[in-house]
Amino acid sequence: MRDKITRSPSITAVTPNFSPAIVGSVRFAARPRAGIRSQGRRWRSLPRAVVLALGLTPAVAHSATLLTVDLSTTVRPVGHVASGSLYGLLETQPADLNGLVAPLHPNVFNNPAADVQQPIGDAIVVAGRVAPFGARVSIRLADWFPSWPYAFTNMTDWFNKLGQTVSRRKSANLTNIYAYEIWNEPDGTWKSTSLAFNDFWQQTYAQLRQLDPTIKITGPSTSYYNQSFIQSLLSYCKTNNCLPDIVGWHELSGGNVTGDIQAYRSLEKQLGIGPLPITINEYSGAADLTVEGQPGASASLIAKFERLGVDSACISFWDVSHPGRLGSLLATNTDTNGGWWFYKWYGDMAGNMVSTTPATPSNSADLDGFANLDGTGKSASILFGGVNDGAVQVVIKGFSASAIFGSTVHVVVEHTPFVNRTTVVKATDVVSTADVAVANDQITVSVASTNNSDGYRISLTPVGGGAGGSSGAAGANGAAGKGGAAGSGQPTGSGGAGGAAGGNGTGGLSGSGGGAGTGGRSGTGTGGGGTAGMSGTGGHAGTGGSLSSAGGAGGLPGSGGSGVAGQVGGSGGVGAETGGTNGEGGASSTPSGDGSSGCSCAMSEVSPWATGLNLAIAVGLLAALRSRRGRRAR
Repeated sequence: MRDKITRSPSITAVTPNFSPAIVGSVRFAARPRAGIRSQGRRWRSLPRAVVLALGLTPAVAHSATLLTVDLSTTVRPVGHVASGSLYGLLETQPADLNGLVAPLHPNVFNNPAADVQQPIGDAIVVAGRVAPFGARVSIRLADWFPSWPYAFTNMTDWFNKLGQTVSRRKSANLTNIYAYEIWNEPDGTWKSTSLAFNDFWQQTYAQLRQLDPTIKITGPSTSYYNQSFIQSLLSYCKTNNCLPDIVGWHELSGGNVTGDIQAYRSLEKQLGIGPLPITINEYSGAADLTVEGQPGASASLIAKFERLGVDSACISFWDVSHPGRLGSLLATNTDTNGGWWFYKWYGDMAGNMVSTTPATPSNSADLDGFANLDGTGKSASILFGGVNDGAVQVVIKGFSASAIFGSTVHVVVEHTPFVNRTTVVKATDVVSTADVAVANDQITVSVASTNNSDGYRISLTPVGGGAGGSSGAAGANGAAGKGGAAGSGQPTGSGGAGGAAGGNGTGGLSGSGGGAGTGGRSGTGTGGGGTAGMSGTGGHAGTGGSLSSAGGAGGLPGSGGSGVAGQVGGSGGVGAETGGTNGEGGASSTPSGDGSSGCSCAMSEVSPWATGLNLAIAVGLLAALRSRRGRRAR
């Protein structure tokens, strides 16, 4: 186990106001804290302006933990399989279902059949609360009994309790019951000396099939992957026709989850059964309250559940004084902590889960991640966390297999902190953003100053939107033609380019630029500038496009009008964020001065001014280095 690293990625090395496309990779770094040495070149001695102007992204030089994502390899549809919890939702708590529960898109909650073992959290009532947003509830039948281990009585009493539960389920007309869980942790809690557990299982199975045949049955819900116990039960069940519909056990020690699931699948083949769906109806990074709901401890487990096809998983219940907090995702009954935001990111996923490969698949504490590709939403995201080297390198490949992305991808890195379960976190942090050019069908995103307990998300959206609108008609009697309407941008890409301006009548003014396309979300829309109308002598330039509706960078300027001496290009767009750069002036006409051969200058991606500044800084930097060497020589 590596020592815990306590850094925070709070300083961005790439800013939205100066973010040229970076070919192939991008690194987001924080300035090292005191006591952490920065090896290699002493980039900190360079002024920040110099670093940014030269396009460098300074970072701490140490080894990075690797995570590989393959967008071309689909694992399965998004199902948020690990977003439920044990006793995490009660009859009245959380009160704000729409604000605190629905955004997580929870899959399955595990709740008691009656308020006996647990005084609150009745499964029938909870199932009714969560049904409107598609969540399901597994009913823990063993919670009919008090004490620990459970104080089982006899089969007559037990059958009576089963009948009450089934009757209530039918009366409530609930269709979102995931399964009846026959018993909980029988490898430690079944203490009857008169009835073997396998016999108890068979009789209970038969009774439930008779009373409520449409609802699935799950078990044995052992306290860990207890292969000998599970093998004994399944062998018996195969012979006696009482196999569970969903097999389950708990993962609470932070052991080798990958090995456990693979061992179970091998056992199925050995027994000639299945494959059965798997539920891990209690999970935590360790048998310790301090890591319950923690993003770093949860990320590695969720990644493995998704990768290995687990059907459902529920966060554990170590915080016994505070049921109803979604598995320690709430700091109070009404406030979120950093873990909630990580699971909210999980809930944001749509489309398909895609392949991820960590550096150490068998270690359930080491860094791991899970990813989705959303064709409808035109986006992808990667969530990751866990024990790491203080820096994480995420290699994302397979862009060509999807029609979503072009040659450049907009990358946003976010971070959610986790101090402890009771620390309120109101929002996540944006570490940085950049447009990254895809090279060899992949990009590499490096995140420095990571730690073991926090959670991280990389979001990918296309750069570029829909086509611009058509040009307006030429104005009569010299009036300006009206610019065409803008094209509709891609849902998550940049806004469409503006329509070309209408041609002028004789000697008329140029048409105004088209408006920006309806923008991509998160302020990435970019309005295109209108092209200046053809003029007689000295036409005026088109006006730059406005920002997309979602906010974002200003539109590119309109080009200068042709003529004897084209006017200055249109002004940059205005909107919620930074306006576009002004256009260059039009080139003057040819020596013949016939008023027809002049043209405006094209706007380059980096202006001549910026290029000159970069060159000047570079020259100055080289001169300073030579001067330093000279002083050392003397």
